[in-house]
Amino acid sequence: MKHLILLLTPLFVFATQSTLTPSEHNSIHGYNNRPIVKMGKKQKMHQLHKVDEQEAIKIVKNATHEDVARMKLIHSGNILKYKVTTKSYLVEINALDGEILKKIIRRY
Repeated sequence: MKHLILLLTPLFVFATQSTLTPSEHNSIHGYNNRPIVKMGKKQKMHQLHKVDEQEAIKIVKNATHEDVARMKLIHSGNILKYKVTTKSYLVEINALDGEILKKIIRRY
């Protein structure tokens, strides 16, 4: 019984975060890196996110009490996220459910 619980624990830990399905993740990638194809990848990422830019800005303002300086939608593995910088913080937000993934104080 202990072994069963130990085997199932990673499922519950990693299943709490919203991630892209394999087909959604594969739709972003391709082997052709021409500029027009890269633009299509960005459009596909913007179609997949569920938290829009305005909601992400509100989440960052509530978490840091600062205005957003720069925001970029990226993906890392199966996670689609916003990378947001403010005056003092670097914040990463899951673009599928709005969860704050990282909040790091920027050092100059």
